[in-house]
Amino acid sequence: MKPAPFAYLAPRSVDEALAHLAEHGSEARPLAGGQSLVRLMNTRLATPSVLVDINRIEELAAISRENGTVRIGAVARQRACETSPHVRDGVPLIAEAVGLIAHPSVRRRGTAVGSVAFADPSAELPTALLAADGEVVAASTRGERAIAADEFFTGPFTSALAVGPAQNPAQRGVE
Repeated sequence: MKPAPFAYLAPRSVDEALAHLAEHGSEARPLAGGQSLVRLMNTRLATPSVLVDINRIEELAAISRENGTVRIGAVARQRACETSPHVRDGVPLIAEAVGLIAHPSVRRRGTAVGSVAFADPSAELPTALLAADGEVVAASTRGERAIAADEFFTGPFTSALAVGPAQNPAQRGVE
């Protein structure tokens, strides 16, 4: 099957991406690795009319560690998390869990945050984030909010990410 028609936007800044997501509301989805979203689009289980490709936003690929907190950007690849000294030393459970995902070619393209955002109960990273008492930092044109992992996952394939015209967050990262 092929995906339903959609518009493609490729912003170069977080503010531009958030503006696109706010403008298009529930019809828009951010695209990073695409490992989950594209599969759902190809089977038409997801039919966004707008894709906002955040891959060109370099700051979202960062993995950092500050004051004991590891921050993984929204487009940080799973492989980067697997090999990052920040992740290995700061949250070894996450590094170990990433190493269990599929095979290296999938981990080179898939994003850690995308895996978390889809809230797949069989995926490694949502479980690891819960076990590590992590949190997700969601951003919208109205600001950022931190959501504890145990409050972020609200059910299978559902999360506390609010989608709509008033607040349409793009995940900035996980901590």
